[in-house]
Amino acid sequence: MTLLIDAARHRSARYFHAHLSELLLGEFAGLHLPLHPPTAAKAVADIDATKEFIRQWEGRDDVEYAVRNWSPVGLGKTEVPVRLNLVTIEQLVSFAQVEDEWFDLVARFAQLSDFTGSVVAGNVSLWRSLSFEDLAKASLVVDWFLEHPNSGLLKRAVAVEGVHTKWLENHRALIETLVADKRGEPGLGLSVPEVRVRLRFDVMDGPAGLTDIEVPLSNLSQLVPAKKIVMVENLDTFLSLPTWPGVVIAWGAGYRAVEIVRAPYFSNVRLLYWGDLDLDGFKILDAVRSRVPSTKSVLMNPETVSRWRYLGVPDRSFTAESFENLNDIESEALDQLITGGALRIEQERIRLDLAVEEIELAIGASSGL
Repeated sequence: MTLLIDAARHRSARYFHAHLSELLLGEFAGLHLPLHPPTAAKAVADIDATKEFIRQWEGRDDVEYAVRNWSPVGLGKTEVPVRLNLVTIEQLVSFAQVEDEWFDLVARFAQLSDFTGSVVAGNVSLWRSLSFEDLAKASLVVDWFLEHPNSGLLKRAVAVEGVHTKWLENHRALIETLVADKRGEPGLGLSVPEVRVRLRFDVMDGPAGLTDIEVPLSNLSQLVPAKKIVMVENLDTFLSLPTWPGVVIAWGAGYRAVEIVRAPYFSNVRLLYWGDLDLDGFKILDAVRSRVPSTKSVLMNPETVSRWRYLGVPDRSFTAESFENLNDIESEALDQLITGGALRIEQERIRLDLAVEEIELAIGASSGL
């Protein structure tokens, strides 16, 4: 099939975007696109299309021509375009009609000229859409980290005028790349806040009489070891459950549960997990059980799905996954959600008194609720 000019521009633009790093460094061996002129038979079969093909490419200095002998079909010898040769970056940019984009990239690239060119060009995706103001901020932030290589501070304490925590979070990959370029080693020297967990206790069991505490994981070793722990996914459920003597209620806080159960406090204990009846809930259960293999689930079975499916809503973020640590009952419950239309049944939707009954059966306790 002949290559018309619009299609050639599209291919050239794709090449441009796929090779930005090399182009910014001035590395370009040229782009040569065969135009696939029609054969004699095709030319005579569609004279108008052949004329249009020749017309689109005529008069261009970047096009190579060749003479075709179409005498056998009555068209004589005809000079036709056979190849587009873009041999400079300027020709590529002009033909692909990406001049404005290229000029903006070059200007931003120049603003980062204090850093190694190959590093900056190789990470063009990190800065190509940034404003000049943000690029200026990036340089100031990099300077701050170079002056404070092992500050041990939290990211909120990075003291650069006009830079807030969210900005650093959104541009951290760029800052890490540029700091590593200057320093020769990765890392920003910041500290990471320790994961914390919120716990509730029966009034007779809480430390110093407290019934609701939040502590860093490292502080859990100072508590009396738990014998039974009920971990729930959501805060409302965590706050709504009654307490039982000898039982600790833990807020898993979604996927944070996977980090929380790494603490020894959750080992050698009877751990029950109750999460949402959706893909995320079972994914968290699977991950928690990978850390604490003895974990038992509650209210994550086919009976619960069947009873409360009328309260389910479609899970728009659902994607099929396989899990290694779910038992047959849990897998069947997840299958019911999938076949029911990729449903999500949040644990708060389940009537609390009935949920408490199931939890009490699982832990062998009674609340009288």
